Amino acid sequence: KMSFSGGLRLTDLNDYITPGQECIKPVEVKKTGAANGSQIKVSQSGDYYEVAKDGEETKLEAARITLNDCLACSGCVTSAEAVLITMQSHHELLAVLEENRRLRSLGEGDKAKHVVVTVAPQSRASLALKHNMTTLSIAKRATAALKTMGVDHVFDSAFTRDLTLAESAREFVERFKASEGQVGDGRSLPVLASWCPGWVCYAEKTHAEVLPWMSTTKSSQQTMGAVVKDYLAKRLGVAPDRIYHVAVMMCYDKKLEASRDDFYNDVYKTRDVDCVVTTGELDRMFTEAGVSLDNTAESRLDSLFKADPTQERLYSSAGTSAGGGLEYIMSYAARVLFGFDISPEQVAAAGRDEAPHPLIEVKAVRNQSDHREITLLDPSTRQPCLRFATVYGFRHLQNLVRKLKSGRSVYHYVEVAACPNA
Repeated sequence: KMSFSGGLRLTDLNDYITPGQECIKPVEVKKTGAANGSQIKVSQSGDYYEVAKDGEETKLEAARITLNDCLACSGCVTSAEAVLITMQSHHELLAVLEENRRLRSLGEGDKAKHVVVTVAPQSRASLALKHNMTTLSIAKRATAALKTMGVDHVFDSAFTRDLTLAESAREFVERFKASEGQVGDGRSLPVLASWCPGWVCYAEKTHAEVLPWMSTTKSSQQTMGAVVKDYLAKRLGVAPDRIYHVAVMMCYDKKLEASRDDFYNDVYKTRDVDCVVTTGELDRMFTEAGVSLDNTAESRLDSLFKADPTQERLYSSAGTSAGGGLEYIMSYAARVLFGFDISPEQVAAAGRDEAPHPLIEVKAVRNQSDHREITLLDPSTRQPCLRFATVYGFRHLQNLVRKLKSGRSVYHYVEVAACPNA
């Protein structure tokens, strides 16, 4: 049993779906389809027993909670509950590294896993802020520290973030043309971003009506998983199940995404991402191992595809910590659909109220920074060409769902995240 990551603790507890839902399954009862008239009895010790008609008692097993059972409702977190998480912690990574060391000490290094760690740009930025370093320096130091601990390769996942942005923009333009810019039931618009696993899980389990509007593009985490388990595996000449892929992510809900059956290879019995470690867990892992990034020498960065040969800069995309989808997609759609040349950086600056743009109108709905409307205007008529929005946090998310169900939503694209202040 393991406590939730410290990075998930909330400071603003006004974003409930429902108050303090307990995240437990007390017993597991396997349904047989036949009514046998049995009853459940609780012993003095708190154990559960199934009592058959003939009086025979069978002790029931306690059910294990996995990430697939999680609704990402935040109830267990705000009520300080703990959840049993299988194969999704930095302790699992340490166990794999220890097993590799054992195998190599026995001369059986060919049985060891190739350990690959991919780091999200947001996690890199968080570590840089904590240690008061540049993102380039923290990337080089983290690479050195991880390799000292036994990791074989450390890659930046900014490359697959770019892939995801490009595919998301292509999908949006295709759906916009198919629906002729019209929004609503029976149409392919709006496009709802699907990068946030908390939002996707919530929609799947409570609001299936909105699923047809979800983007079909994989997140950068899962795109990287496919690249590592396919392209890199072939380059290394090993089977996908010989690679142990760890993704360092900024969001705890990314563990939910990695554990989905959608991203499991039935042939090799392996997941695209074997383990997700949050930024806080990685930092804690370094501390527990006695590794100080402040005192770690910089090393060269590993390159999978995209790299600066001088090793003196990192690649990144414009946008917020939510992924930069809205900024890139609006820029791409403005150029392809209407011939307007607006960069993602200009969209991002306008959205943050840093640099107004004559063709971009930004409005905070009810003065809430977590729900903002970003509208692209026609330069001749000043009428809206594209209506985009950011919706962060369950409070605003529920309002969005109600508007979608009632047909009152006017947005072409919505960047959705379960966390407030994304």
